[in-house]
Amino acid sequence: MFGFIWVGLAAAVGFLAYTRGRSGLGWFALACLISPLLGFIFVLIAQDKSAAQAQAFGSASSRSHVRCPSCAEWVLPEASVCKHCHCILTPDTAFRSRLAATAKIEDQLNKKTIAITLVAIAGFVALATVVLSFKA
Repeated sequence: MFGFIWVGLAAAVGFLAYTRGRSGLGWFALACLISPLLGFIFVLIAQDKSAAQAQAFGSASSRSHVRCPSCAEWVLPEASVCKHCHCILTPDTAFRSRLAATAKIEDQLNKKTIAITLVAIAGFVALATVVLSFKA
């Protein structure tokens, strides 16, 4: 019975990872090996890649496009003419470098969060080991 619950929760971790743009099968296997609870924690800590994947397939957003000041439609920052209203635009050549700098800061923050979580989990496991050794 315990094994079915374990596998069911691991499948839920895999599904959650899949909805966040990660490998559902890989996270399912990881949750089966370590534990579904830790799998949930790791998936929630990991960066949500579903928005980045949608952006990679051409959907316009503030992370890849700018708004035309005339018609408010999304256009590429390098555009000199709006493709919707044909308004003359001033190309923003520094947009990509600002975007890369922001992504680097977010990546550092994610790494820091993962490190803190791993230390907290290791501390919890150490504390549980000490408490259980005194009871035995």
